[in-house]
Amino acid sequence: MNSALEKSLFVSLFLIFVVFQAVSKEVKWEELPSIPDKEGFAGMFAGVSNGALLVGGGANFPDKRPWEGGEKVWYEEIFFMESKKTGWVLSAQKLPQPLAYSVSGSYNDKVWVIGGNDAQGHTSLVISLTYRNGEVVLENDYPQLPVPLASMTGTIVNGVFYVLGGQKTPTGLAEAKFYFLDLKKKRSEMKWEEGPQFPGEARIQAVAASHKEAFYIFSGFGLFKNADESLGRTLLKDAYKFTPGDLPNQGTWKKLEDLPRGVAAAPSPAFSLGGDHILIAGGLDEKTLLHTDPASHPGFLDKMLAYNTNAEEWVEMGDMPEGTSRVTAPSTYWEGYWVVPNGEKGPGVRSPKVMALETQNPFGWANWTTLGAYLACMLGIGFYFSKRENTTTEYFLAGKRIPWWAAGLSIYGTQLSAITFMAVPVIVYATNWRLAVGSFMILAIVPLIIKYYLPFFRRLNITTAYQYLELRFDIRVRLLGSLTFILLQLARMGVVLYLPAIAISSVTNMDIFLCIAIMGVFSTIYTVMGGMEAVIWTDVIQVVVLLGGALLSIFIAIANIEGGFPTVIEVGMEFEKFKLIDWSWDYTQLVFWVAIIGFFFLNLIPYSSDQVVIQRYLTVKDEKEAEKSLWTNGLITIPGIFLFFGLGTVLFVYYLTNPEKIGSANPEELLPYYIVAELPIGIAGLVIAGIFAASMSSLDSSMNSIATAYITDIHKYIKPGLKDREYLKLAKTITIIMGVFGTLTAVWIAATEVGFIFDLFQKLLGMIGGCLAGVFILAIFSQRANSLGVIIGTLSGAGITFLVSKFTDVNGYLYGAIGVLSCVIIGFLFSLIFPNSKSQPQGLTFKSIIKK
Repeated sequence: MNSALEKSLFVSLFLIFVVFQAVSKEVKWEELPSIPDKEGFAGMFAGVSNGALLVGGGANFPDKRPWEGGEKVWYEEIFFMESKKTGWVLSAQKLPQPLAYSVSGSYNDKVWVIGGNDAQGHTSLVISLTYRNGEVVLENDYPQLPVPLASMTGTIVNGVFYVLGGQKTPTGLAEAKFYFLDLKKKRSEMKWEEGPQFPGEARIQAVAASHKEAFYIFSGFGLFKNADESLGRTLLKDAYKFTPGDLPNQGTWKKLEDLPRGVAAAPSPAFSLGGDHILIAGGLDEKTLLHTDPASHPGFLDKMLAYNTNAEEWVEMGDMPEGTSRVTAPSTYWEGYWVVPNGEKGPGVRSPKVMALETQNPFGWANWTTLGAYLACMLGIGFYFSKRENTTTEYFLAGKRIPWWAAGLSIYGTQLSAITFMAVPVIVYATNWRLAVGSFMILAIVPLIIKYYLPFFRRLNITTAYQYLELRFDIRVRLLGSLTFILLQLARMGVVLYLPAIAISSVTNMDIFLCIAIMGVFSTIYTVMGGMEAVIWTDVIQVVVLLGGALLSIFIAIANIEGGFPTVIEVGMEFEKFKLIDWSWDYTQLVFWVAIIGFFFLNLIPYSSDQVVIQRYLTVKDEKEAEKSLWTNGLITIPGIFLFFGLGTVLFVYYLTNPEKIGSANPEELLPYYIVAELPIGIAGLVIAGIFAASMSSLDSSMNSIATAYITDIHKYIKPGLKDREYLKLAKTITIIMGVFGTLTAVWIAATEVGFIFDLFQKLLGMIGGCLAGVFILAIFSQRANSLGVIIGTLSGAGITFLVSKFTDVNGYLYGAIGVLSCVIIGFLFSLIFPNSKSQPQGLTFKSIIKK
């Protein structure tokens, strides 16, 4: 590489790394626009419908405080807010009656409100509210509660509304009944049913939570009758978890560790944070209850308590902003916030304020600066190499001047997509190291590729792998291979942008469409300008950044684990996280033999038949350099395995032994979330930029290789004899079209959620593409194979693989082996059955090429 380019790259990376400071790891409260009422309300409902935040109902003392003889008033108003900027709007729709102290939740774009009370008493009312085009639509023709209830607790879990406790009348004792309503059913089929008996004491004003498909209940008040028939209350500190069964009326209760203190009447449902935490904000504790003078009451508990469902222990999570603690308030999740509207700030005293807990770590200006610098560096590489891209050989093969080590890193980077980078640690986090067995199989593939395949790709002076198929068979086989490759790349381009964009946009708060556009536009620009040379050098930087980011992530996590590396080993062994081999013969699971066979063929397929990978063999000056590049790729896989698999194990131990740390609730966001939350600012931006680059690498490789395959295999066949500069101009045009196509496809998937169509299309094409490896096996190793036989073998192999995937439980990692072997066997047999096809150039097999 030119020394000037080397200097510019190192300077760029240096500037990126100097942006470095500590990350704030506190949960962050924010004040949203206040509800337009001078007093505010206690006991409101809250929920989200079609993106709008809906609240309403409640009660307050508008004229005098209760200890001054004030009269309590209930309300029927409904407010909605489309965004923080628009503020609250009073809806023309009213509740059927003034209502407070109900339970509410959001499901299927409706806000459901259950029970509650008004000045006349308690109700069994069940209604839903839907926000549409600036209006709130109310429906109330649902089954009513079996009994009137107020001050109960409840929430929605998987479309089922669970309700527990409460009072039937204002002077009645607490209930212990557990009711549920399945909201997934048609309205005519809905009915309230009684669930399994609650094992705890009857209670009111408990705190509910929905987390990981389970229903939780915490604290609350038990009620008893005093001698004068007035109600007394006992603060409870117990906690329970209900895990639903196959049917809603089935399931089991489990008693959890008691809370360190009471949290009765805290905002409910409690906040589900990350994958492991349920956070309770404030509430009534023992000290608060001792203060009996309401006029001088200091306010409610402002401390936050969290239950780590993985470690099964309680964790103090710090303080809320002074004066913001509320009780008898609902909560709901809206636009990345857990929102708490109004509530009581002291006995009988309401507040119109709306507090919100932000659930994401801010990405920060330093990280944005780093990301911008990285993307600018990518464009700089494209601009630098644009001066050389004057011929198709330069544009497709980088003039065959790429150093072997850079080509090897590029091969590794091409196989290491952003999806893989984020997915492997998550799989290990959830399971163990069994997947690593297959990853080691790359070392079994490299010698085979070098000895049996590389001579064809280097000595025949070809640009695409599919040119060899015409030399060995005929144009039909070449076109089949090239078109299959192109269609497969078209099917995956949008997906490889869309999936990482989901995670990146979630942890950075970047709009997903902007995220997709940045990756699509930047990769298109530098690929068009710099061709394959730019693609390879951006791959090199991407690999360095991702490997370095993984290593730094491991170091930082271990440094924050008490006991360090020995604890990682000890806990990992205890939870069987290092399990590498399963000696079972179960072909439906990733057992040892499935991993060995499956990954042997899964690695063989791209290294022997995928133009994206093979094209990199051809960018170095000779065969020896190509061999070195393949060994570089194979050997760097080993530390890569330990880095990415080790990172998954370390993150598991990190979050288990640091129960106060909040991770992402979505598995695909686990690693990006950890990076933003725990890595130093600037470095976090760099690693997120590396994930950007990994997605861009998948896209740029597809764009350049599609252009290469189309021009070389198809356009020159359709329209031969054009000048090289005309082919070059067309190649750049196709690259732009492919970049636009990939970007718009990802946007379409994000906007319409039709990703399953592309998943199916990719799966079907992948089966045909996998069979291409079988075609190359027949071409190289069989003198008798002919074009008709291999075409039949390819289509038959794809069909067999599809049938196996649809009608059997065979592990998916074996599909590649099934496709390759069925193609080889059927292709060879049909070549024997139909030997009288046109003469085939059978000299272009392994033996003849090796003699050259």
